Amino acid sequence: MLSHHDRQELEKIERWFELTEPALAARLRAGRPARPPLLRLAVLLSLDLTAALLMLLGLILNSPALLLTGMITVTTAVIAHLSRFGRD
Repeated sequence: MLSHHDRQELEKIERWFELTEPALAARLRAGRPARPPLLRLAVLLSLDLTAALLMLLGLILNSPALLLTGMITVTTAVIAHLSRFGRD
């Protein structure tokens, strides 16, 4: 249970948050998560598809260069997906 002082501090933070980010505060109050922008989603999906195709071609053609490029692209895609959690 929060003390009286802690509740007052929390209310101050809530008021500040509602003043600085009203749209986000309204979405959080409604319980709906923010949707990622369509362009970002398209870039992430194309990065995933490119990585998969490069690795598949690298395996089919027995090309270490394509396989390595695919693995680097997969790593980039994972980092891009994980960085999304910090923004949303």
